[in-house]
Amino acid sequence: MSWIDDGQVLRRRALRLTRGDREAAEDLLSATLIKAVSHVERNGTDVREPRAFLLFAMKNEHISRLRKETSERQIRDFGTDIYQDHQAGLADRQPDQENLLRHQDALRGVLAIVNALTPEFKRIFRLRFCEECSYREIAGKMAISEPLARKRVQHLREHLRAALTDERGHATPRNSMSQAVQ
Repeated sequence: MSWIDDGQVLRRRALRLTRGDREAAEDLLSATLIKAVSHVERNGTDVREPRAFLLFAMKNEHISRLRKETSERQIRDFGTDIYQDHQAGLADRQPDQENLLRHQDALRGVLAIVNALTPEFKRIFRLRFCEECSYREIAGKMAISEPLARKRVQHLREHLRAALTDERGHATPRNSMSQAVQ
């Protein structure tokens, strides 16, 4: 009987929740009634405040629908072609020519900078970056202390960074790296 007595209140709340969409409001009302009756029958619940119970059930049903719509929107990609093989597009993509040339130029620049290093710093470069030795291993191979090996790798990094910024057209003098490394 509460459904009939509170029908206007429930319709207004359903319209407000669905932002004025009458069809969605009617669906919400129907689903709320079904869920409320199912809950009462299944659990044998004694409802003291039917209007509050129905409004609460309607709010929960509305929230469930919003969550379902949100998850469906996240899963579905309406712009995709279901007949296109998407995995074929992921297999072994080649970089475009412009990026490839840019990376090759950067690599040539790095090689030129490394070739300009002193023999000691070339050896540190090879140990740290080519052979991936730890600071302890570098220290052992060069017969120096571990803190000194760390410091030399740090200096090498600073000089490489400075030379690379010089290669990109910044204000660092070109021969400052070979002077600073020596």
